[in-house]
Amino acid sequence: MSASDSRPSIAIIGGGPSGLCLGVLLHKHGVPFTLYELRDKPDDSTLLTPSGMLDLHQESGLAAIRACGLWEDFQKHILDCSEELIVMNKHARVTHRDSGGSGPQSRPEIARNTLTHLLLESIPAESIRWECKLLSASRTSTNRISLDFGAKGILEHDFVVGADGAWSKIRNLITTVQPYYGGNQYLTLDILNATTRYPALSTLVGTGSCFILGSKKGVVSHRGVQDSIRLYVGVSTEDETPFCAPSADLEAGSLKRALVDSSDLFGTWSEQVKDLISTAVDETLVTANATQLSEPKPLYMLPIGHTWEAQPGVAIIGDAAHLMMPWAGEGVNLALWDSLDLANTIIQSWDKAEDAAEFQQIVTPLVSEFDKKMFERSKRAAEETWKNSKMLFSDDGAQAMADMMAAFQQMAS
Repeated sequence: MSASDSRPSIAIIGGGPSGLCLGVLLHKHGVPFTLYELRDKPDDSTLLTPSGMLDLHQESGLAAIRACGLWEDFQKHILDCSEELIVMNKHARVTHRDSGGSGPQSRPEIARNTLTHLLLESIPAESIRWECKLLSASRTSTNRISLDFGAKGILEHDFVVGADGAWSKIRNLITTVQPYYGGNQYLTLDILNATTRYPALSTLVGTGSCFILGSKKGVVSHRGVQDSIRLYVGVSTEDETPFCAPSADLEAGSLKRALVDSSDLFGTWSEQVKDLISTAVDETLVTANATQLSEPKPLYMLPIGHTWEAQPGVAIIGDAAHLMMPWAGEGVNLALWDSLDLANTIIQSWDKAEDAAEFQQIVTPLVSEFDKKMFERSKRAAEETWKNSKMLFSDDGAQAMADMMAAFQQMAS
């Protein structure tokens, strides 16, 4: 066996922000790996497709971007959505407005698709295998990790990082805990070229993020690529059944009327807000060349504060490790922070180990230390997220959020 053959074989499962960030950091330090992603390789056209906006925080997401050596390129892609925040109630009365922070308080927004492309450009093409859906993972008799990709084959690696999201197959090697419904669900809609085509709606939601809250419901928007307004129409409900299920029996016009006419949904809200929803439904159908909308997406979470014992040959990061709802803006930031810390753990072990066996001896206790730090910060974020979900989707979420923002500003002053 050659020296190169005896070095540990490392795999990353999942090509979201955490998996890609980890790949960039390992590549920068000369640690080879294979990243498996179930989707097709994205092309340049995806940069023009609206996607969720991600506000990155200084100590986590932005620290990872800097460590990847991508800070200057990152700065070129944060103009689509400003840091402006508007909060209003269901009658379109503004309860809070600010223009965002500066310096350490700055949280620039970047489109998820743009962040993906930015990270992909720093990873060698030969290190990524696309269209590889992981069906299951198991441990072999020689303590390697076996990955079953169905028709793409069964492959073995010495160390596998699960960055494979909410329904992670790698997590099953560590814990039996699974996600559960968090009590919120939302419908995603998009309006393109909003400033010129719908100036009144553009003015309503502003240049950054807008939260329109009340009666345990919310309409949350972000500005994005193609001068878009991405709209999340959300409802708090204990029933996981979609609150407005599209079907062949409910054509788009009827569904729109159900959203804006029903007193159980948004029928009692401001005409401006109902116009925003109606327009977004129409525009989404035209853009997608579709006759019906996708179903609302239920939001899932892992138990707050759940932990596990580190196992040889495997680690999990991002949503695979600490899935939570988006109501504190911490998900992608924690994921990138995980990638930064785990990369340092892997690099340190790689530099000290002569072969796969020695790598395992070194890396396992270091992963345990990594896990403990991750548990601590993700628990805090999950607690904040859960608290915020109850606040935002309360009877008067707009005033509750305004009070929270005022308290934050007072602490920062």
